[in-house]
Amino acid sequence: MAPLGLDLPGAGAAFGGGAALRWAMAGALALSFGGAPLGSLLIARRMSLMGDALSHGILLGAAAAFLLAGRDPVALTLGALAAAFGVTALASLLARTRKLPEDAAFAMVYLPALAGAAALMSRREGPEALEALLFGAAGALDRGGLILAAAVASASLIGLALFIRGFVAESVDPGFTGSEGAGGRLHLLLMMLVALNLVAGFRAFGALMTVALMMIPAGAARFWARGYAGQAGAAIVISALASEAGLLLAARSGIEPGAVMTLCAAALFAASGLAGLNGGLIVTLAGRRRLAGRALVP
Repeated sequence: MAPLGLDLPGAGAAFGGGAALRWAMAGALALSFGGAPLGSLLIARRMSLMGDALSHGILLGAAAAFLLAGRDPVALTLGALAAAFGVTALASLLARTRKLPEDAAFAMVYLPALAGAAALMSRREGPEALEALLFGAAGALDRGGLILAAAVASASLIGLALFIRGFVAESVDPGFTGSEGAGGRLHLLLMMLVALNLVAGFRAFGALMTVALMMIPAGAARFWARGYAGQAGAAIVISALASEAGLLLAARSGIEPGAVMTLCAAALFAASGLAGLNGGLIVTLAGRRRLAGRALVP
C-alpha cells in the first residue's frame, strides 16, 4: 500500500525517479535552514523533547483530514498544521495553570492525540498508513511540498531575525521576560515555528525523523561553537550535510530516507563529540595533557 494512497513509493522504494530526489534534496536543504536554528534554541531551553511531543501531536490532524478529505496532500498538511497549533496552545494553557510543568503539560495533550491518530488510521488504512506518517516517504515532497518547506524556512529565519534577542534571553533566564507577558508570547511563537517546520517535513521525512533532523544537528553544533549564532550556523551545516548525504545513500540503497538521514546526523554528532573544537573529546584530552605537563614542570 502506498503511504496514504498518495501515489508514492512505499517502504523499500525511496524515490520514483531523479525528479523526486531533486525535490527531496531541495526540501531537506530548506528544512535545515528553518529547523536547525530552532533546535539550538530548544536545547538551550532544555526543551529538546518538546519537538518530539509536537511531532506526535500533528498526526491526529493528519488522520482527521484524511477521513474528511481523502488523500489530498494539501488537506493532510492543513490538518497537521491545525493539530500542531492546537497541541501547542492547549499545552501552553495547561502549563500556565502551574499545576503541571511544561513537559508534563505537553505529554497530557500529545499522548491522547497520538492515540486518536492511531485509532483513526488503523480503522481506515491499517497500521502501514500511520507508519508512513511517522517515518515518511520521500516521494511525498512534490512541488507544493517544496514551496511549503521554503516558505516555512523563510518564516523561521525572519522570526529568528526579529526576535532573536528575546529568544536568547528567555533561553538563558526563562523568568527574565515574565511568564505572562512578552516571555509567554515569545515562547508561544517559538513553539509555533517548531510546529511549522515539523508540518513542512512530516509527509516526506516522517514526523519522528523530521524532529531528529532538527535536534541531532543542534546537539552536534554545541561541540563547535559557544554562542547561539555560531551554534545555529553549525547546526544548519550539519543538518544540510546529514540530509543530503542521507538522501543520496537512500536513493542508492532503496531505503526510505528519513531513517538514513537521521543515522547520518547521528554519525556527524559522534564525529563532533570526538573532534569538535568546543569540548570535543580529542580537544579535551589534549588540554588535560597540557595541564598535566605544566604541573610536572618545576
